[in-house]
Parts: sequence; C-alpha cells; structure tokens
Amino acid sequence: MTSFFKRTALSAMLLASSALGTSLASADLNIAMDQIFQRMDPHNSNYNVDYSVASGVLERLITFDKNMKLVPQLATEWEGSADAKTFTFKLREGVKFHDGTPFNAAAVKANFDRLADQSQNLAKNSLFKVVDTVETPDDYTVVLNLKEPFGAMINTVAHPSVVIHSPKALEELGKDVDRNPVGTGPFVFKEWVPGERVVVEKNDEYWDSDWPKVDKVTFYPVTESATRVSMMLSDEIQFIHVLPAELAKRVNNADSHEVLEVPGITVWTASMNTKKEHFQDVRVRKAFNLAIDQQAFVDVVYSGHGIVPDSPIAPDTRFYEAQTPLETDLNKARALMKEAGYEDGFEIEIWGINNSTGVRMLQFLQQQLSQINVKVKIVPMEGATRSEKVFSSMDPETATFDMLMGGWSPSTGDADWHLRPVYATEGWIPKIYNMAFYSNETVDKAIQDALNTGDAEARGDAYAIAQKQIWEDSPVVWLAIENKMAGRKKGLTGVFQMPDGTMQYAKAAYE
Repeated sequence: MTSFFKRTALSAMLLASSALGTSLASADLNIAMDQIFQRMDPHNSNYNVDYSVASGVLERLITFDKNMKLVPQLATEWEGSADAKTFTFKLREGVKFHDGTPFNAAAVKANFDRLADQSQNLAKNSLFKVVDTVETPDDYTVVLNLKEPFGAMINTVAHPSVVIHSPKALEELGKDVDRNPVGTGPFVFKEWVPGERVVVEKNDEYWDSDWPKVDKVTFYPVTESATRVSMMLSDEIQFIHVLPAELAKRVNNADSHEVLEVPGITVWTASMNTKKEHFQDVRVRKAFNLAIDQQAFVDVVYSGHGIVPDSPIAPDTRFYEAQTPLETDLNKARALMKEAGYEDGFEIEIWGINNSTGVRMLQFLQQQLSQINVKVKIVPMEGATRSEKVFSSMDPETATFDMLMGGWSPSTGDADWHLRPVYATEGWIPKIYNMAFYSNETVDKAIQDALNTGDAEARGDAYAIAQKQIWEDSPVVWLAIENKMAGRKKGLTGVFQMPDGTMQYAKAAYE
C-alpha cells in the first residue's frame, strides 16, 4: 500500500468515526510517528519509536526529565558504592502492574535477570553484561552486584530500554511480551495493528492519582513528513514526532499549532574506514574535516536548526568537554592531502540512508569533497538494508565502504554510552557502532578508567582525556548536532520530544 493510500485510509477511518457520531472525545489524543513500530518490548529493541510508545505503558526505575536529568520513577532513591561494583535501589511501594501483580523487588529481579542473561540474545542484553547477581534483601530493595567496576550503571538503568515488565507476563508470554506489554504505567496497552496503529488506554488504578489526564492515545506510523504535517493541521492528529526543520515554518504559520524545539544530543558523523589505506593517514582524515563546511551542512540539511560539533559528544551529554572548534580551510586541506601523497585525490564510496534527509547529506559531502579531488560515489540505502549490511554481516577486514553516515544519541545521557560504542575498540561494528574501526590505546584506557570508579570528578578527568585524543585523531568527519523538533496543537501539554530523539506523553493533558 502506498503512503498516499495509507493516508487516505487513515483519514477515511477518522472521518467515518466522526460521521457515526463517535467523534474523538476531548480527552483522546492522536500522535503521528515518523517510523514503523517494530516491537513493544524495549528490552529487545533498538528503535526510539518503540521506546517512545512503550514509555506510557512500561515504566523504569529511573527516568529523565526533559533536560535529560535523572528523576525517580519506580525507584525512590539509589546509590552506588565507591568502587562502582554495587548499586542499591529503594523501590516505590503501593504500585501494581496492569494484570494485578504487585510491583516489588522480585519483579525487578525478574527483569534485571532477563537483561543480564546474555543467552536471551535480546537487543539490549549488552547494557547489563557487567551484572553478576541481583539481590533482593527485602521486598522493596534491589542490589545489583557487578562483575567489574562500571561507573555509568545508574545512567544505564535509566536507559529507555530498561523497563519493568510484569513478571507474570514474562513467565507466561516469554518473548511474546513484545506484542502484549504489561507494565505499571499510566496507560494500559489495548491493541497493535501492525503497520496501522497502536492504541493505549487510561489506567484508572495508576499509582499517581493525579494522572493520566487523557482517556486514550492512538499512535499512527506516518513516514512521509509532509503528510504528518497536513494531518496535524487538519486536526486528524494533535502531535507529530518528528518534525523536519524545513516544514517548521508551515506549522508556525498556523495560529492553532506550534513548533517544539530543543537542543539534541545526537552527533551526526561520516565515519572513515580506517582499514582503508588512505584513511590510515591522520593527515587525510584531518583534510576531510577541513574541506567540509560543517555550518553549511547544518544550514542545508537542517535549515540551520542545529549546531556544529565541538567535541565527539554533544554539549548536553554528561562529562562533555569542548575541544578546538572545527574550521573550514580548503588551502590547509589541499596541503595536507599533498603531504600525504594524495594531491590528485582518490575515489571513495559513501553509504547512507535513502530518505530525503539522508540523500541530502550524501550529496552535500559529494560536492564538498570534490574540492580536494576526491571522487565520491554515494550509496543511499533503505534503512533496513543498511542495518542488515552494517550490523548483521559486517566483517571489518573485508568491509567495502569507505565512509559511512550515521548519528548516535547516548540515551543514558552519559559520556560512556557515546564514547564506548562509537570510539572504543570494543565498539567495532557489527558489535556496536564504531563504524570507523577506530582503535587507540589511550582512548580505550581512558574509557575503562572512567568506568572503574564511581567518583564523578575522576570519571570526568578520564573522559576529558578520551575526548581530546579522539578529536586529535579525527576518525570521523563531525557534521552536526541537530535540534529535536516536533509539532503540537496549541492547548495540548505534557507531550514533548526528548534531546535523545525519544518522546514522552505520560502527562498529556488539554488546557
């Protein structure tokens, strides 16, 4: 079914509802997402769209506020030992799962044991690979004992995938919880029609009696950006996630709607395959960074709604340290290419995504690199194809790409979950996200040093060393940190996008 027919079908369904006298009650909310839903089990998903929809149904011990600061959810307090090997959580009392099962330490243990069990082959098992044992000294206390120090554990527990399923549902349904999630959240899962919608309804027995304020939330996957905007402006939906920057003006011009915009923490890069001979020379890697005008990239790709990176991680990521700002200098770039023996350039292949933004990124790099005699063949791919080629069957020794476009957002809010997956040797694809096959002993040691302590100052010192060395080595071309944008009907509150690219709706309300 084409997107046009999908949209027509959705509109017809909504209009039919109105014609039959069952128009949307004022306390119903419709949301359009930019991606297709994959599964409703965040333990086994890598997709922000899944985390976002599940967040109203399945809660975490710790979550983030809109500024990525840690706040309590199912845990009321927590602490880590000085050696970063033991972490204790005090749990909220008086909470029940939607199936009536009591929320307690045993429920948390069932979920943490599932995440720690690497034989489960869940997408997020890697987050808990350092967990040795989970203890429950009483009904409302959970203790995580780690195999080795891991100073980022508290932020890892706050990752949007570390949710708490009903232990009864886990036992009875196993992996089928991905289609029948049972949590403690303000909304109860109602139905999922693949490719069409996910519906959640108000939990009348929610532990926080002030919430929820809306009766039903329906999520629609609408991948075409212009279609999402048209549906919102015609009031078929009340919130769109994500709003492309080039369509923001159209929403702002409508008196009844508004644009939401927050600084993001996703850093977009073009990773240089350091297994290729030409990219083993740091002068070439630096020349590429000098030849590309990053501010122009932000302007062309994101209509100016973003910033140029000045560190391997974004400013709102914990332990961020600013480095020497990037500059564009074609003369320096050409001189470095000449010194490296590549005055006449060479031919490369850049892989990316085939949506409009992805193609724009590729074409921009193709034009910019031609200025230093680098002939670029761009290879835009459908998202699933790219994921299969990069994260399922990639062999570092035989990888054929020269550069690979990608963006990484550390959904723990901590430097660890950006520097380790993207720049540590252990993060080489297909394992995690080091797409440059970059390896530096100083960086690896600094990242490990930061994990070996629970002392924040010591962790910051170690991450400063790592960021400085990565910046000097330039294994990627740093391109942009785009603002996260969404569209919303005026009068709707409590629904917003997060800096990491997810969204929250648990406290949705109409004024």
